[in-house]
Formats: sequence, C-alpha cells, structure tokens
Amino acid sequence: MVKCQKIKETLSVMVNASLDVDDFDTNQEGNIQISQEGFQKMCQLLLNKVKNTLNAALFNSNFNANQINKVLHVGGGSRMPMIKELLRNMFPEAEHCIEEHPDEVVAIGAAYYAYNLPLDP
Repeated sequence: MVKCQKIKETLSVMVNASLDVDDFDTNQEGNIQISQEGFQKMCQLLLNKVKNTLNAALFNSNFNANQINKVLHVGGGSRMPMIKELLRNMFPEAEHCIEEHPDEVVAIGAAYYAYNLPLDP
C-alpha cells in the first residue's frame, strides 16, 4: 500500500512512474510503467463519483457552478492533476486557491470547526 501511495504522489508531479514487480513477488522481475493518463483512466469511476458529489452539493445548495467565485483545494487528493483539472473544468470562473500544504488546511479547518462546536454543560 505504501508503494502504491508513493506512485500516486509521484504521478502528481511527474508524467510517469514505475513499480518494481520484485517488491511484490520475489519470483518475478521487471518494472511496470504507469503514466498520469493511464492512472486517470484507472480512476475514472472515482472521478465520476467526485463530480456527482459536487453536482449534488450544488443542487442541494441551490447554487450553480457559475455562482461559485472561489474554490479552495484541500486534502491530499487536491495535489492530483486530475482533481485540479476536474475542479477547474467544473468551476471555470472561480478563483482556485491551491495551498502548498493541503493536508494542513484540512487540519486547520477541523480545528476551527471543533472550536465552534457548542459545549455540553
């Protein structure tokens, strides 16, 4: 799992990555090449779920995509080029705020949320 995570991270900044088969099966040798495009094809169902979730949120909020003027990219997935592209395509008129440390932004948001929760007496 750790090696797969590393490949996902590599594909966020590089066009290609490789996986050493020997790391998983010592009886076999070789490398598997994975491209950003190939990875995106593998993730297409998940990308569709993200898009459907965003469309549902827009519908439930009675907003349309053109009314959104700022999109904050947070969380590890926001580093992925396919997620950035999806958000830019869905919200082309919005300012896209991409933080250097998107995981920290999630933690800060959770801290603000927790701070504002009502205390039980």
